[in-house]
Amino acid sequence: MEKKFNIDKIVFVGRSYDEYMKMFDLSLDYLKNNKILDCASGASSFTAELSKKGYDVIATDVLYDIDPDVLEAKCENDLSNVMQTLFGIEDMYVWNYFKTPGELIKHRKATYKAFINHYRNERGNKYIKSKLPKLPFKDDEFSLVLSSHFLFLYDDRLSYEFHEDSIKEMLRISREIRIFPLIGLNGKKSLFVDKIIDSLINKVNDLEIMKVPYEFMRGGNEMIKIKK
Repeated sequence: MEKKFNIDKIVFVGRSYDEYMKMFDLSLDYLKNNKILDCASGASSFTAELSKKGYDVIATDVLYDIDPDVLEAKCENDLSNVMQTLFGIEDMYVWNYFKTPGELIKHRKATYKAFINHYRNERGNKYIKSKLPKLPFKDDEFSLVLSSHFLFLYDDRLSYEFHEDSIKEMLRISREIRIFPLIGLNGKKSLFVDKIIDSLINKVNDLEIMKVPYEFMRGGNEMIKIKK
């Protein structure tokens, strides 16, 4: 029987600022003087932490109209459910960035706490509700759009058409997009990746698959970078 990260819904969990910098192979110099969007960002703390450093960054997600207390409870519940599904498939993960499941839980909790604290004060300002494949932003409003652990990861429940439409929408609002990881919940490269490349390769200025200095899901150490 094929091993798979077995969850029945798209979960509201998040990654930290440090994870983002590694997942997307970013540097503060590269981000300087750019307007950045974290798209389908969940409970990630990237926007909170980067905002503290004075950078121009906002986040968007379908759940960003929810009361902070309700959303915090969902963070806790979804994290608990995710951790329960982890047991028995630990070998699908690389335990370098996180040494143990206990360390992972501690890190994920700290991440969503940082997110919630910022969300309480910045909902509607730094945190904007949206639902892909449509985004409520102007053409070329951003320099860079990042999307983590959503597209490709949930390719068993989000159609190829949804992926293509969402990526085209991100390109409408930004000159560059980066998406990580390129594997599905089964730990294998999403079949949609090559289809997206075939669809866009002659319509953009630059499209490449890049290895990054981050791997937690085994095999999940690549991102796709697209510049229009």
